[in-house]
Amino acid sequence: MINTSYKTNIYGAKTIALLLVCLMFSVSIYAQDVQNTFIPQPESVVYASRGFKLDENTQVFIPKKFSKALAPMVSSTLTNDTGLSLTVNTGRTSASKNVIVFEKVKNASIEAEGYILEVNASKITVKATDYAGLFNGFQTLRQAIPAGSNGTTAIPSLTITDNPRFHWRGVLFDVSRNFQTKAFILKQLDVLASYKINKFHWHLTDDQGWRIEIKKYPNLTQKGAWRADRTGIAWWSREHATADEPKTVGGFYTQEDIKEVIAYASARNIEVIPEIDVPGHSKALVASYPELFCFDGETDANFELATGGKAPDNAVCAGKETTYAFLEDVIKEVAELFPSKYIHIGGDECNKTNWKKCPHCQKVMTDHNLADEEELQSHFIQKVNKIVTAQNKLMIGWDEILSGKGAKGATIMAWRRGMHTPELQAPREGYPTIMTSYLHSYISRVQGPTFMEPEGPNSVLPLSVVYNHEPIPAELTAEEASRVLGNQTCLWAEFTPTEEHFEYMLYPRTLASAEVSWSNPKVKNWERFQNALKTDHFKRLERDDVNYANSMFTVYPAFAIDQLNTEAIVFLKTETVGFSIYYTLDGSDPTTNAIKYEGDFKTKPKTLLKAGLFNDAGELLGEITEIRLK
Repeated sequence: MINTSYKTNIYGAKTIALLLVCLMFSVSIYAQDVQNTFIPQPESVVYASRGFKLDENTQVFIPKKFSKALAPMVSSTLTNDTGLSLTVNTGRTSASKNVIVFEKVKNASIEAEGYILEVNASKITVKATDYAGLFNGFQTLRQAIPAGSNGTTAIPSLTITDNPRFHWRGVLFDVSRNFQTKAFILKQLDVLASYKINKFHWHLTDDQGWRIEIKKYPNLTQKGAWRADRTGIAWWSREHATADEPKTVGGFYTQEDIKEVIAYASARNIEVIPEIDVPGHSKALVASYPELFCFDGETDANFELATGGKAPDNAVCAGKETTYAFLEDVIKEVAELFPSKYIHIGGDECNKTNWKKCPHCQKVMTDHNLADEEELQSHFIQKVNKIVTAQNKLMIGWDEILSGKGAKGATIMAWRRGMHTPELQAPREGYPTIMTSYLHSYISRVQGPTFMEPEGPNSVLPLSVVYNHEPIPAELTAEEASRVLGNQTCLWAEFTPTEEHFEYMLYPRTLASAEVSWSNPKVKNWERFQNALKTDHFKRLERDDVNYANSMFTVYPAFAIDQLNTEAIVFLKTETVGFSIYYTLDGSDPTTNAIKYEGDFKTKPKTLLKAGLFNDAGELLGEITEIRLK
């Protein structure tokens, strides 16, 4: 047996020599290398000799309790992955050959969502204590089936024992700034589930659009879901809309759409958490119902949806009781629609300028002896929290809700870093905390050299940084760390108007976040992860028609001009391990016959530098970096 668990410290990019001998079926299998390419990396992987023959005669057995949700998914997914149409049965079986058996077991070593996957020459068994574990074990089995399989397939014999590190493994989709269709959301849920992501945080409202049907307040989608077209204009340079111009950009989800998404996600072990962002980021809300604004009657406020980044007057009034009555109606409908025990109410980046001048807000501050507008926000959040808890839900908010007097009973998403330390403050003050560090998890930032990536912030978040992130700060005690529920990556949609661009930003960084969230840090290894992407998972994404970024193979250039000696000093870097950089200075595209980069070098200013990353076979792995040294 060959053990690739961290207990024996044998894992990473090294391939595991495994002779698939004595395979008792007609398909010829020669001795071959088997790589541990699982993402997220399991707790323990033990390979053995021989293998399982998956063919059209293989039968699947699923416990009756779980068959309604699991059976159709297993059937359709295996057909998609292998081209085989297998018979899926409900209940137990006495058969011991050519079967895939899902078993619900009592086993203290298997935690919630965990599983044991066993593959031998005659049988595949997935064991778990719950539906989530059986589902996750199936996703790992899918990865054990070689990518590109079509028809009869050999699966290596192995035993995998696996439990999740965190039970919150989340991804946020912002569909307010740029709407994405229901069909696109369903497609992404399939991908997310295949990497054991189990929380879908749906950012449904913001300054640029209200995306959820609220039957009591139809104007939220009749007006709030549509904005003026500023396509082709940089996000932060877009002018405000006028009342008379057409509003053609947008869309929304009906409540029937949302029910379909929730059911689809639930079958894939994904909980859907809605976000209704208040009191700030509420331009679409204020534009739809101006009476929620601070000032009554005459005002200079623009009650049109924001077209881009600039959104003044985007906070609801914290002083009017009608604001809370309105939000109570909205939250009631949302609570009835979403089975999740959570409702996210935003609470971030609230511009309190109007509150300082609003007679309603100032009266509330006086009546309740509030020291400043930060405490007024606490007053607002606490009132909303009572509304949420009255619906038997738990409130989640961004870490700004810690300001003022806080929001006891809430769950905190800790996103800020630097001047603010919510990753420490929240768990130390007793709050359940989800780590969403903008430094490590905001994948709206570009993922390669800024001049080579699609439009985005002038800030880089490479794949390796997402992967090497440790969500639990070392400064926390064990008790404080126990309040960390998990980890989440967030895709804000300012710069992703198309499905292709949205996916490009999601993958593969979401896969890196999935491993951060699921795997024990002791089994993580960057070199193994990068090679697993290149040799296996990019093929799987292509098979499923998913766009992804190849930016991890890009060469990062840096140079300085030495004016004293009229020289350019050049540095080249890559985030990957085990490959070589070759470059040219004559304008030609580099190959492995070009100059191999061995360290910083000097050349003439204004030279055109071209550089690429190559493997030992001479294959160019990413795009060629091209830059004029001036």
